[in-house]
Amino acid sequence: MSTTTIPRPAVHSTFGDDSPRARRSDPVTSHESADLANLSKPRNWVLYVLSCGPLTDQEVVLLASSFHQPFTPQRIRTARAELTRMGLVEKSGIYRLTENNRRAVVWAATK
Repeated sequence: MSTTTIPRPAVHSTFGDDSPRARRSDPVTSHESADLANLSKPRNWVLYVLSCGPLTDQEVVLLASSFHQPFTPQRIRTARAELTRMGLVEKSGIYRLTENNRRAVVWAATK
């Protein structure tokens, strides 16, 4: 009976200049995927939408789906949080109710 060897993926470095988007303990496939991720596109899209007017995270997610943007709700929230840390987006001081009657922060691009 012959044994078939399954090829192993190339070893991916999880040290040194490794991408911060994957944890050191994540499998190689996660690191490979993180290396290919285009993080600027979601950020640019969220910044563009918020520069048109203040919105909640949920409203940005709804716009993304209506414009067939391939971003998950979590990725949109993460992009907005990154833009907030970068000083490009801030709380507007306004709150709106979500469809579940919860208060949601309205975010706006900084001037």
